[in-house]
Amino acid sequence: MTEPADPEPSVGWGLLLWRGATRRCPRCGAGRLYKGWFRMVDRCGGCGMRFEREPGFFVGAYLINFAIVIVLLFVLCMVFVAMKAVDHEASVLPVIVVGLPMALLAPVVFYPYSRTIWSAFDIGMTPLSDEERTAAAAALASGDVGTIAQS
Repeated sequence: MTEPADPEPSVGWGLLLWRGATRRCPRCGAGRLYKGWFRMVDRCGGCGMRFEREPGFFVGAYLINFAIVIVLLFVLCMVFVAMKAVDHEASVLPVIVVGLPMALLAPVVFYPYSRTIWSAFDIGMTPLSDEERTAAAAALASGDVGTIAQS
């Protein structure tokens, strides 16, 4: 097997995840990946990388989003357990008042971050193929980047 002419630069996991957590392209670090809160561009405006690399690509992002909500609710439950340990008469009402909006709003707030974090995980585990790099360069050269994919 031959090495591609211009291999992907080696980026560490820390930088990949930082780029994902700051809603930046995991490949080049460019921003402006969203037009609004929910609408992610099809390709990065900085490097031309297509974010949805295969059908169903972002199912992993939904898993990340779900895991974050579960962790938040678990922490809230542990706070309630600690409250009950200190005061046996502690009411569950504050936990419900905080937990219900948290369970409903956290996935919405974290949605764009989960997509870019998932893209970072994917790039770290499966670097772009030669075909994907060629398509990214062609899209960048033609100016077909930074637009919303039409369904």
